[in-house]
Amino acid sequence: MTREEELALDGHYGEALSIAMRVVVRMAEVSGAERLVPIKHAHISGISYKNIGEEGLEFLESLASKGARFAVPTTINPGAFDLGKRAEMGVDEGTFRGQVRILEALKRMGAKLILSCTPYLYERISFRDHLAWSESNAVLYANSFVGAMTNRDGGPLALFEAISGRAPLSGLHLEENRVPSLLVDFSGVKNTLLERGLISVAGLVTGRIAGSSVPLVRGLGFRNEDEVKLYLAAVGATGGTGLVLLEGISPDLRRSRFPESGLERFAVDWGAIAAELERYSGADEGIAVVGCPHLSQRELAEVLDWVRRHGGAKRRLILFTSRAAAEGLELGEPNVEVYTDTCMVVSDLSRYAGKSVLTDSGKAAFYLASQGYAVRLVPRGELLKYVVGESR
Repeated sequence: MTREEELALDGHYGEALSIAMRVVVRMAEVSGAERLVPIKHAHISGISYKNIGEEGLEFLESLASKGARFAVPTTINPGAFDLGKRAEMGVDEGTFRGQVRILEALKRMGAKLILSCTPYLYERISFRDHLAWSESNAVLYANSFVGAMTNRDGGPLALFEAISGRAPLSGLHLEENRVPSLLVDFSGVKNTLLERGLISVAGLVTGRIAGSSVPLVRGLGFRNEDEVKLYLAAVGATGGTGLVLLEGISPDLRRSRFPESGLERFAVDWGAIAAELERYSGADEGIAVVGCPHLSQRELAEVLDWVRRHGGAKRRLILFTSRAAAEGLELGEPNVEVYTDTCMVVSDLSRYAGKSVLTDSGKAAFYLASQGYAVRLVPRGELLKYVVGESR
C-alpha cells in the first residue's frame, strides 16, 4: 500500500474513508490482489428503494453523515420510479420518501444522479481505464466494447471503491485474466439471427454457455452499438462473466491475438436459440415494454418516429430511458408512455403495467420471469408491429 492509502486506512482522513478502505483492502486480500489500483470512474447499482429498502437507506444515510465523499466521478443506476410521474406509476408514500432520501444521501456524497444503467453513453471512458462499475450490462459494455477494465462488482463494493478511489488489482483489472477460455460460434445461425432480429436471444445463449468464463464469440453481425448493448445485457442476465471478446469489435482482440487451439468450442445451432425463446413464451397478450438497458436518444427517437409513421400505437407501449436522452424529444404520443429515472426491472411494474408483458430485452425477460411475470420475448421490429396493430 502507498503511504496515502495507509493513512486513509488508519482514519487519518476521517471515519468514512477508513471504513471504505477497510472493505476494499479486505476484498483485495480475498481476491489475492497484490495492491490497489486508482480508478477513474465509479457506477453504483442497487439504489432502488424497491430493492434495498429501509436497511439500505439507513446504511447510505449513515455513510453520508460520517462525511463520506466520492473520490472519483460517480454515477448511479435507475431508482424505483420516475421522479416526475409518481402518480402514473402508482408509487406509495413510503416508497416515494424512501427513494428521495436515498438520492439525497448519494448526492451529499457527490454522485451524479443520471439514474441510468447506461453510464457509457454519458461518461467519457477510454481503453484501459480502470473503473469500479456494478451494473452488469455496463460492466460488459465497458470491458467488451471499450476495452476499459472493471470487475463485475456488487453495488456496496462499488460504493466503497468510489469513496476510496481504489479497487483491488485483480480479476479483469489484470491482462492475464482477459484471455478467452472458450469459443462460442454463431456462424451457423448468423443469417437467421439477423433476419429475425434475435440478437438478444443470442446474448442469453452466450451467457448460459460462458457462465463466469471469458468467451470468444464469433459469427454475430451487429448493425450498430445499440444492438451490442442489448446483446451484452442479455449475456449478463444468464451468465456471470464481465467480459465477452466479440470478434471484429472488442479492442482486446485488436491488441492481442489469442491462440484458439486450446479453447473449448461451442457451435450454436437453431435448437439452442429455439429453446431459449421457449423459456420466454408465457404471454400472448400484454403491455409492450422496451428499454432494458435504457434506450439511447437515437433509439428513443427511432421508436417514436416508427410508431408515428405507422399510424400510432393501438396497444400500450412503455419506453424506459434516461432523463438526458428524453430531453428535447416530442414525447406526447397516444398510448406511448416514456419513463425516466427507473426501469421495468427495479420499479414495481405490476402497479402500472400489470403482470403480462412483451419485451425485446433478454435481460428484462430473464428478470421479470423470475419475478413471476408472464413474459414473451420478441424482436423489437415484431414488438412494434404488435403495438401498432400490424400483427396479433
